[in-house]
Amino acid sequence: MPFFVLAFLSGDLFLQLFSSLPSQIMLVLLTTINFLIYFSLKNRIRLVYLLFAFVLGFAWSAWYAQGILSWSLPKSWEGRPVTITGYVASLPVRNKWQTYFFFALQTMQVGGDLQPGKALVRLAWRDHQQPIKAGEKRQFLVRLKRIHGTQNPGTFDYEAWSLQKGLRASGYILTSPLNKVISHHWYHYPIAQFRQNLQEKIRAHLPQSRTAPWLMALIMGEREGIAQEDWQVLRQTGTNHLMAIAGLHIGIMAGFTHMLIAWSWRRFERLTLWLPAQQAGACAALIVAVLYSALAGFSVPTQRACLMLAAFIFSLLSRRKLNAWYGWSLALLLVLMLNPLCVLTESFWLSFGTLALIIYGMGGRLAPRGLWWKWGRVQWVVGLGLTPITLVLFQQCSLVSFLANSIAIPWLGCLILPFCFLSGICLLILPSVGGLCLLIADKSLAVLWTLLAWFSALPFSAWYHAMPDPILFFITMTGFLLLLLPAGFPGKWAGILWVLPLLLYKPAAPAEGDVWLTLLDVGQGLSVVVQTKTHLLVYDAGPRYAGMDMGESVVLPFLHKIGARQIDLLVISHGDNDHIGGAGALVKALSVGMIKTSVPEKWLQPIARTCFAGDTWQWDKVLFTFIYPDKNQLSLGNDSSCVLRITAHGQSILLTGDIEKYAEENLLEQASHHLQSTILVAPHHGSKTSGLAKFIVAVRPQFVLYATGYRNRYHFPHPQIVSFYEAIQARQLNTAETGAIQFRLKEKNAVLSPEIYRKTHHHYWHAALMEDGIKAD
Repeated sequence: MPFFVLAFLSGDLFLQLFSSLPSQIMLVLLTTINFLIYFSLKNRIRLVYLLFAFVLGFAWSAWYAQGILSWSLPKSWEGRPVTITGYVASLPVRNKWQTYFFFALQTMQVGGDLQPGKALVRLAWRDHQQPIKAGEKRQFLVRLKRIHGTQNPGTFDYEAWSLQKGLRASGYILTSPLNKVISHHWYHYPIAQFRQNLQEKIRAHLPQSRTAPWLMALIMGEREGIAQEDWQVLRQTGTNHLMAIAGLHIGIMAGFTHMLIAWSWRRFERLTLWLPAQQAGACAALIVAVLYSALAGFSVPTQRACLMLAAFIFSLLSRRKLNAWYGWSLALLLVLMLNPLCVLTESFWLSFGTLALIIYGMGGRLAPRGLWWKWGRVQWVVGLGLTPITLVLFQQCSLVSFLANSIAIPWLGCLILPFCFLSGICLLILPSVGGLCLLIADKSLAVLWTLLAWFSALPFSAWYHAMPDPILFFITMTGFLLLLLPAGFPGKWAGILWVLPLLLYKPAAPAEGDVWLTLLDVGQGLSVVVQTKTHLLVYDAGPRYAGMDMGESVVLPFLHKIGARQIDLLVISHGDNDHIGGAGALVKALSVGMIKTSVPEKWLQPIARTCFAGDTWQWDKVLFTFIYPDKNQLSLGNDSSCVLRITAHGQSILLTGDIEKYAEENLLEQASHHLQSTILVAPHHGSKTSGLAKFIVAVRPQFVLYATGYRNRYHFPHPQIVSFYEAIQARQLNTAETGAIQFRLKEKNAVLSPEIYRKTHHHYWHAALMEDGIKAD
């Protein structure tokens, strides 16, 4: 069975490489032929068996994806007021600005046009006076848009996440008398209703402390309101798995329940005659596991844990021995049947990968004994074996995870998790006892958190390294699997040779005199990364919003992806949030040689300097020059933006920040001989407050790049600006439509060809790529 399931998984994964889904006719034909071939062969060799499973996995995943993608928000309805009806389909998540929740559509109406809308959308509502209840049937007036996320190398794929969740649109609720509750019944989304009821009781008794939000995560799997720096502590120590309800938590609570019930059961002879204590404990453990999984909303890791536990309990009740790999593969197959698109999530790989490593690394030994075997080796196996996976997913792995987890896991299992689970039960029947359990759990967690924070502050706590392609991943994974073989196994230490390519790998870098320019997709904001052979410059760092820091979520992962160890120069053009917002995350995470900005007063660092016109330097035969502002042009807001010109091989790049027409006039008067450029990052995102016709003619770029958000509220780039650049036949690219854009300025007179991330990494779930990269509202 394990080989059948792995072949099924491979078929599922193969589909995820496609840029478009196969047609339904093709799927029906492929599946029919697959069944006919398999059942017509009397002597089925292993290859036919595996091929049958592979095609099944491919077809099942394609059919499932087609079901989700069969409905799309009409393009003409984007941004228009739409009246919708349906059900609140998730636990509402509330912050101090608004409430988020999933909404299962039933109907949609624009004017007199009524359509069915069998899809799931994500809504936000700023009206905190009206509470949202899971399971309510409601009517709302909303503005919707299609699912669209930023697209950059090494970063989170929001569109893939939305697909596996079943989301087809997002939007916000407008203030209107049309908004109303239609009905509310207990049988609509009962688990979500139960979770919301418990969440309200927990909030009423939650201690006011820094660690309190983590209690909600440990009890219900809800992690809203947790500070980004707290997540960084967990990543640095390799303990982020502890704060998401998964197999470890299910296993601890199931084991604790089994021990308690079995011990109690033995105290009553009549009960043991009816059912053996071990079996009674196992049944109780399964009940607790299912209940705990329900509290977490049946996430992928909890599904896996419950399914494996159910398989082993069934084998116990039937008095049959179940092979660990059989249980693992059975759980994997059932999870893939429930949602084959969960392979697009990190939690799927971490959950099943961790358990597979434990089975592999702890098996094949004779009479293992001692504390090291029972506890220490598990941490060693997981910490070492997950290294390639965490490098692929996060571009980092923790070097202190062995020590941190060796302390944190038993602490969590003995001193925190039981009280969290008890508080969840007691709050429903004895609120005072439940509140006391929460307080005990919080005090214990605070002590553990102090220790984890100390570990994370160590200079060697984490190792950042790029994992560039699948080939290097498989080579490295093979090396670690060899190292985890039993002692004395032939070829075990050859694993070191297989790991060496990872340790010796260095990301590609420009040659002497070359420049690589990457305009990152940070939504409505700006961030540009400029690489020379031995230096790195970052121009602006993107915005920072509530719960979203583009410096941390986009710019920093990209820098890790290219192997950056430090930023030689960080240029912050001016003080607007969409340019400076993400800079704090960069300064905190990486060594920064110098900061140049038009707002040095916003920085406490002594390395911050003003970017005065005339400042010039050379890196690796590449010339950098600030051509604006001078000392009389500061404190002008957008019109004080640092303007940087980069010259290599007779070609030039002009980075202009948010300058507007006043600054453009000054540049025409003071630096007209520096304006002509091959690549121009459009001033102020293509706003009509910039883009003087004579300035555009003076620059006369071959390429104009707009850094904008999808359907941004400013309607950038403005159609008039687009027409100006069309008049000089410049090619225009917009990150909202193309994702990240990269240019490589190489030898002189070479034809420039931009690398469009959405084009080179397009999958069937991604938004359509505009051929010219421009969309002007």
